[in-house]
Amino acid sequence: MEKRYLLFYFLIALLLAACSDKEQVKIKKGSIYLQPYDNFTQQEAMNLKKELDFHLQEVLADSFVVEVLPNKPLTKDLLNDAQTRYKGERIISSLKDSPSTTIALTHKDISIEYNGKKDWGVLGVSFRKTPPCNACAVSDYRLKNKKRDFWKVVVHEFIHTHYAYSHCPKDSTHCIMKDAKGHADFSNKNGLCGYCKNRI
Repeated sequence: MEKRYLLFYFLIALLLAACSDKEQVKIKKGSIYLQPYDNFTQQEAMNLKKELDFHLQEVLADSFVVEVLPNKPLTKDLLNDAQTRYKGERIISSLKDSPSTTIALTHKDISIEYNGKKDWGVLGVSFRKTPPCNACAVSDYRLKNKKRDFWKVVVHEFIHTHYAYSHCPKDSTHCIMKDAKGHADFSNKNGLCGYCKNRI
């Protein structure tokens, strides 16, 4: 009798598996840590978390757990030589022990060494999963419309870091991975173009 029941349940399990939607997207699960610095408040970080909870699924069709970490100070050792901006690379290096993808958040101006300039002001910077850590840094200092577009910059840098993906090779106007090329304008960027979506 027991063998019959076992066979029955086994057949039911097979039937359910056969009826499942074969086109269903496989969801990756992971954690994202938001690390606010200085006067980037916990409330602002929580508001960003809510936006990411919605937009990450919409843009990437991936599921992530977004967590907000306690606020940290921007220390003097993270400043550039002129003491005018914070070096994005130094902020990222300070997060080398992060257990998962960590996004540094600041209202302060950040810069990187780029195109022959020691302090090129940027919205964000990442190492695209190369050493020293799995982190990126984002600033709204140069952003034209902070309320509307900040989450887009965060997702842009997150994609660089988490997926080790470069800029949109098609240079699509509406693609969130389009290279800003020195223009802090994300107004037309609403998601991934078809080319990038199929490769991330």
